[in-house]
Amino acid sequence: MTALMMDMMVAMMPYMKPILYLGGAAVVIGVALMFSKPFIANAELRQTGLLWSGRIAAGVGMFFFACQLMGAILGAAPQFNLGDPNKFEFIMVPFWQAGAVLFLAALFVGNSVASIKEA
Repeated sequence: MTALMMDMMVAMMPYMKPILYLGGAAVVIGVALMFSKPFIANAELRQTGLLWSGRIAAGVGMFFFACQLMGAILGAAPQFNLGDPNKFEFIMVPFWQAGAVLFLAALFVGNSVASIKEA
């Protein structure tokens, strides 16, 4: 069973970076919506966009926490290479760090949704 899980983890590894980019795009959209008050007069539309972008970023962050946990159980250390392997640049970032950044950014975006509700 452990060998099957390791094979699945290795097979999924190429698809992890696009998932990270999805979470990052959700955070960027959320931050853009936070500062779009002069341009978008409809507060409900901004609130909905912030809510969705925060939830997507939080979900992706929790997904990477879970992947790190499963990797630790299997005895592996899942990491992203954010460098360029063609130039022999290896900037290794563990999954839990990427998940923590996305989750904290989602909390920041979610806090801005709460401030819209209060105003």
